[in-house]
Amino acid sequence: MTNFNSEEIQNPFAMLSILLPTDFSKNSENAIRYALEFYKAESCKFYFLHCYPPAIFSYEYQIHKGLVGKNIHDILEAETKERLYDFAFSIMNDYGHHKEFNILVVKGFLPDQIVRVTSQHHIDLIVMGTKGETASDRVVFGTNAIQVINKRCCPVIAVPEAYKFKGINNILFPSDLNISFSYHHLKAIAKVLELHESEINILHVSYRGLTSTQRRHRVLLEEAFSGFRIHIVIKEDKDIADVIYDYQKDHESELLVMINNKQMFFENLFFKPTISKIAMHLSTPFLVIPA
Repeated sequence: MTNFNSEEIQNPFAMLSILLPTDFSKNSENAIRYALEFYKAESCKFYFLHCYPPAIFSYEYQIHKGLVGKNIHDILEAETKERLYDFAFSIMNDYGHHKEFNILVVKGFLPDQIVRVTSQHHIDLIVMGTKGETASDRVVFGTNAIQVINKRCCPVIAVPEAYKFKGINNILFPSDLNISFSYHHLKAIAKVLELHESEINILHVSYRGLTSTQRRHRVLLEEAFSGFRIHIVIKEDKDIADVIYDYQKDHESELLVMINNKQMFFENLFFKPTISKIAMHLSTPFLVIPA
C-alpha cells in the first residue's frame, strides 16, 4: 500500500497553473469560462494556448497578400498572438481581470504541443472542451480531447459542449479498486473536494466480491478521504457503463472522476460500439487523472 496519510492528501496546493487550450471555437470558450468559474475562489495562473498547424502558402497567395519576401510564419504567429491576447483579455475581464494569465502561441499539433507546454510551464491541470470547431455532433469526444487525455501528461477536465458550471456538490468516482492509488491521484480529487466542499461517491462494480487487494484499496480510500463526506457503493453487474448510467440517474453528480491507465476501463468505456449506453454522460464534465 502506498505510504501517505489523509492530512498530507488534504493539504492545499500552491498556486495552480492551469492550461486552457483554445481554437477560438464556442466550445473551447465555454470550457474556459467553466474553468474560471470552477476556480474563482482559488489563486491560479492561467495559460491560454493556441496551436496552429504548419502551413505551406502558394506563391499566388503570397502575391495576393503582399507577402513575397516576408517571413509568413512570423507574421501569422504575431497576428495569432494578438488575437489570442484579445480573446483572453476579454474573457478575463468578464471575471474581474484579477487572475494572472499568459498567452502561448505555438506551431504544431495540439496533443504533442500540450505535452511540451505542460512540462515547460509545470502545468497542474488542463481544462478543455470535448469537441473542437470541426467535431461532428455524433462524436462524444473530439480527436484532440481523446489524444490529450491519452498522453497522460497531466490531469484533464473535459467539459461537454455548452455545459455551464453549476457548482460541484457531488463527485462520482467509478473505480475497479485494483489500481495502486498514488499521491497525485488522490491529491487531485481532494483538491476539488476541499475547494467546493463536495461529497464523493466511489462506485465499484463487483463480480464475485472484493479481492484482498481491492479491500486494501478500499481502506486506503476511506482513510485518504476521511476528512470529507465519502460514500463507497458496491454494485453487482457486468457492465460498468450500465452501472454508471443507472447510478447517475438516481444520484446526479456534477463531476465524473476517472483514472486513466492501460489496465483501467476508461478506453473501453468511451470507445466501444455500445457508446450510446452512456450518452447521458455528455452532460457531465470529466476529471481524468493519468495513472
